[in-house]
Parts: sequence; structure tokens; C-alpha cells
Amino acid sequence: MQLRNFLLVLLLVGSAWGQSEQSEWKAFTSMRNLSRLLVDDAYVWALTSGGVLRFDRATQTYDRFTRLDGLPGNDVSSLAVDDKGDLWFGTRFQGLSHLRVEDNRFEPPYMDFAELSISALYAYEDRIFVGTGLGISVFLVDKAEVKETYRQLINRSKDIPVNVITVHEGHLWAGTDTGLAWADLEQPNLQDPQSWQSTISLGRVLDLQVFNDTLFCVSSNSIWTASAGGRPKRDVTSSSGFVSLGLLNGKLIGAKENGEFYERYGHRDWRRLRGTNITGISDLSVSEGPMWVATQTGLRIIGDDRLPSPREPSANGFYDLGLGGNGHLWAASVPKDGFTAYGAYEYDGEGWVVHNLKSGLSSENVTSIERDAEGRVWLGNWGRGVDVLDSTGTWRRLNSGNSAITGIGGGSFAPISDIERDANGHMWIADVQSGLVVMDGYPPERQLLNRQEDFGLAAGRDIGKISIAEDGLIWVATARDGFILFDDGGTPYESGDESGVVFNSLQYSDLTSDRSSDIFADAVGRVWIGTDNGLNALSGSYNRTTRSFTLESWNTYGVNEGLPSNVITAIAGGPRGDVWVGTEDGIAQIDPSGQVAFALNTANSGLIDDRVNSLLFDEELGELWIGTLNGLSRLRVQTGDGEAGTSVQVYPNPLRLGSRGNLLTLTGLPLGAEVSIYTNSGQLVQQIEGVPGVGSATWDGLNNAGFLVGSGIYFFVASDGVTHTLGKFAVVNNR
Repeated sequence: MQLRNFLLVLLLVGSAWGQSEQSEWKAFTSMRNLSRLLVDDAYVWALTSGGVLRFDRATQTYDRFTRLDGLPGNDVSSLAVDDKGDLWFGTRFQGLSHLRVEDNRFEPPYMDFAELSISALYAYEDRIFVGTGLGISVFLVDKAEVKETYRQLINRSKDIPVNVITVHEGHLWAGTDTGLAWADLEQPNLQDPQSWQSTISLGRVLDLQVFNDTLFCVSSNSIWTASAGGRPKRDVTSSSGFVSLGLLNGKLIGAKENGEFYERYGHRDWRRLRGTNITGISDLSVSEGPMWVATQTGLRIIGDDRLPSPREPSANGFYDLGLGGNGHLWAASVPKDGFTAYGAYEYDGEGWVVHNLKSGLSSENVTSIERDAEGRVWLGNWGRGVDVLDSTGTWRRLNSGNSAITGIGGGSFAPISDIERDANGHMWIADVQSGLVVMDGYPPERQLLNRQEDFGLAAGRDIGKISIAEDGLIWVATARDGFILFDDGGTPYESGDESGVVFNSLQYSDLTSDRSSDIFADAVGRVWIGTDNGLNALSGSYNRTTRSFTLESWNTYGVNEGLPSNVITAIAGGPRGDVWVGTEDGIAQIDPSGQVAFALNTANSGLIDDRVNSLLFDEELGELWIGTLNGLSRLRVQTGDGEAGTSVQVYPNPLRLGSRGNLLTLTGLPLGAEVSIYTNSGQLVQQIEGVPGVGSATWDGLNNAGFLVGSGIYFFVASDGVTHTLGKFAVVNNR
């Protein structure tokens, strides 16, 4: 379509701009395992390895903060509140963060601690005491710099990890991995080891709390009281396992990880609380009123079972991804054996449902996901075959005892590495050491096991991911034997006419490695093979009569061609013949011509983590889902020509040029698109160059001559050379 036709369309269509901000990137992490918490009048703040979880006490709702919101990283390990009410967050090896609570805005992270794991924070006057593996650093808030670091705290030992910090009786107290240390803050030089007193009798110190002007210390072997003028005294007789101290209606409470709570009545008089029914404890609140509890499975409150669930996935590893018949996203929790398993996660657009043994799965080692022609979800697992979710919401089982799935060595242990549906609705199952199983649905009326030796692979060799080409051929990745073309002879449920072609580095020297991680057959006949030493792309033709493959081209890709890494972990097709490639160091897009268009990682995009496990492109919504070792990312990819719809957001609308520093922002554009802005009469006002991999742009209201434009209706055309997006917005010039 010519430009003047685009402008004509713009003049004829109705309003197409959005009022709300909607980023092209969105992050999903597990904030289920809580480590620390802080309670104020309005919120409960909880720290996790997936970011910060905030519970609004008035609305009973949750908010989440990740690196996309301004945190330097998702693995948040410590927090403190300063005199202004602002919050400070320490992370593991990703820096220090400052949240201005009144503005709900993160300052740019302070990277002085980027190489350190921050395990403790304490705000005091104009400084933040920062505990790390090197000791205690003094961070000056106004100057935004580290003043000094105290590295020799206990017996002049250097660089002892600090777990908790407090100030009491004019002294700075540090609970460390090897004991308790304290120093008078009035001393001129706390960098001098002689300024510190210490004791190792407590063992590893986990928590420090001041209650009724007394300092209490939780250590690996007991609860102690301490004062600057004497040695600590044991306050609990012969008891270990305590992890934290808190307040419940003004009473001092100690908790063990196993769920035992004790109330302090006096010196060495701690009495067990009954009926709490909370386990996996990591931290307790010290606020007035009820006591909040951070646990390994979420936020709890003593005496209140009505706390709404945040509906979190169980962990941050997202492996195979799939879509259910209702459009819900599904994720597998493991790639194979040897990983901690949590079942499967289902995202319904608002929260996560965890499917595990409690909900009826035969195994929580879920490795693969596919939906059948009837919209039923099939889950492959490592050891017990396949679970199918029927129309009643019940999980049904297909295993070595009731189907063609065959366990290793003929036994009952049947690991599944992948499931794919072909164009005719047949379900193909990669039975890791037995072969390819095909079924016609659930319950299967027809099924067949195609053994590995029937298509060129030795018996017992592992097969991995599979991909079904448009011509019906099945491409199979293997762990150590290259990859395979499998032909069922056109009769999927009849044996005897199947065949295979094996591609390995002995026969095809261009193959970069025999260790294949993923495989993808695209719509134009190319086959993409990911390995631990680069990406391979081949095209050719297969002759069923001669059972031979004629190679036409073979291309390889690695870091020299623009990929983020040579270790390929996932491959997915895009909307226009493009290919997305996941690696251990980010993702890349290869355009339809076969060139690497751009690479994205956490440094130049909203990707939640560089270590990519899986990719899925949702064609209906134009979204790329990216599973990583530390969360799930969603990248909105604009597809198709035409007027800007709900996926494109333009704000603020109208753009008021009288406001200092006000910018027009456009999001949801084709990635890397150039934006041209026109007047109502079609005159070009400004062109904004696109940035590879970025689907947003900003405009300051200036025309090509450098002057602010006048009030009126303006139009934009965003184009990446293939896809064109149209829209309009208003400008109000108050000057």
C-alpha cells in the first residue's frame, strides 16, 4: 500500500489511540518463596528470588516489582526503611535499589555492590549500613556513594559474611556467619579491627531484634540476649532451629522453620504456641497488631486464614511452553530428570494455577505440553508417560500399562521429552529411549510405537524435541546422535513402511555438533537445528520412494553471525517467516532472508533473564513468550498491516506541549519500526528512527526544523519495511 493510501485510511477511520501505558515487555516470576518482610500501615513488603511482592492491606490485592519496574535484579535479599519512609532493597550480585514510596518510583540502581551479595540493610540517619560477604559498607544517601567498609569484625578475621545489622545502645551490631560483633558508633575509625568486640559462642547469627530495650539474637543454636557491656547470655535452654523473632500483639515471638512458635514470658521462659499450622518459616514481622509470616509457600498471618492467594507459579524455571484450548498459557517445570519438579503451571491472564500430584497428575516431572484437536491439554512427564486433561477437568493417564508408550528396557519407567500434533490431529510422543508413539486422540482408538531402530537410531539412544513439517515429515533432535528425519510412509498406524535419515557430523561435516537441543521445521521448508555449538539451517527434498534426502543448502549461525551465544536452547517460528532463537545469553531474531536481525538480552531489553529455556509464539495475539531460568518474559510483537488497534498504545493523549519535558510515547509497534508523523493534511512533520528489537518510540513534539508543532490532530505510520501500523493522536500546544 502506498503512503498516500495509508494517509487516506487515517483520515477516514475513527479514533484509534489508547489512554493507558502498555509496555511491549512483561515479566512473570515466582514470588512464592518469601525470605524477608516488612510491614507498614498500608502494605506488607516481601522479598523473593523473583522480585518484590507487595500486599495492599486495604484492598487485599498484590503488586509485583521486578527488574522491569526498576529493580537492578530479581533476586532481592534484604530491605530497610529510612527516616523518610523510602524503601531500600539489596540484591544478590545486582546492586542496591531505592524506591521513593511517595512517587512509587525506583531511582536508578546503585551499582557499587554489583559484584557482591547484599544480605543485610539498616538505615541510620544519613546512611545505609550494607552487609555483604566482605563485612559492612557505609553508603551515604545524599552523596550516593560508599564512604567506607568494615571488613575485620570478628577476631580480626577478614571478609566474614554479614547476615543481619541493627543499631542499639549507640552501637552497631552485626550478626555474621561465625558470630556476633559490635562497635561503638562514636569511635573515630570503625575500619580499625580494634574498634570491634565480638564473640563466636553464638555460632551463625540469623536475626537481631530489640524488644523492651533488650537486644535479642537468633543464632544457629539458641536465642540470646546481648549488651555492649557484657557477653551474650543464652535465653532459651538447649534449643536450636529458630530462624526469626517477631511481635504478636506486643509479645515477643520466636519461630522455627518447621512451624513451631514460642512466646517469651521472661528470661529462659519461652512457651510453645499451639494451633498456628504454618511451616517453612523464614521471617516474622515486628509491627503492632497481628504477626505476618514469610514462608517458603507464601505470605501468612497468625490467626487469619482469609489472606488471598497471590496465585504464583511454584518456581522460576519455565521450560516447555504451550497454549491450551482456552488460550491459557501452560509451562512445564523441568526439562528432564535431575531437576526439582513442581508439575505444570497454567496462566489464565490474571494468575497461575499449579497442576501437581495434589490435583491429579501422575508425576510432577512435567517436561512437555501440547493440545489435541479437541483442545485437551497433554502433559508429558519424565517417567510416567502422559497426562491428559479431559472435559471434566480430570487428569487421565497414558502410560506403559495402558498404551503404546513403552518404558525403558520394557519396564514401567517411561520418560517423555516432547509431544507434537500434526495437521491431521495425530499426537506424536517422543518416548525418550523407545521411539515415537502416535495416537489419534484421547482415549486413543489407534496407536503405534515406531521404535528407534526403525528409523535409523540405535535402540536405547535418547531422542529429544520433535517438529512436524508441513509435508508431514517428523524431524527429531537427539542428545548425542545429531538429528533425524522420520517418515511414517503416509500410514501412521501401520508398521513396515516407515523409514528415517540420520544427520550427524560424520556424514554431514557442516553440522556444528551432534548434541541437538531443539529442532524446528518452518513454513518455507527450512529445518532449524539448535546445538551446544551453534545453529544449523538446512533445506532440501525428501524422496519417499528411494528413502533419501537431497540437500540443497546448509547454513550455520553463531556469535560471529550475530547470535548472543553458540549454545542454542530453543527455537520458534515468528509471524512472517522469521525465526526466534533462544540461547544461554539472550534471544535473537533471524529475518525471512536468513539474516540475524537483532539480538536481545537483559542489558538492552526487558528480557527477565539471559538464560533462555523455551520459546512460544502466540500467533493470535502476536506475542512471543520466553521461558528462562529466572522467570517468564512476554514480548508483544506487532503483526499485520492496518490501523493501530488495542496492541498499540499512544500516551499521553493529547500531548500537551506546555508541560516541561513531556514526551509522546508509542508502544506495541512493529519491532525496530521507523515512525513517521504527519499533519492532518498529510505533510511530513518528523521521522523517528527505529531501534532493532524495540517496539516503542518517543517524540518530543518538535518538527524537522526543530520547532514545536501547533495544536491539532496528527497521524503516524510505523513501519519495519514489511509491517505497517497506522494511528492518530492529538496535540495541545499551551505555549
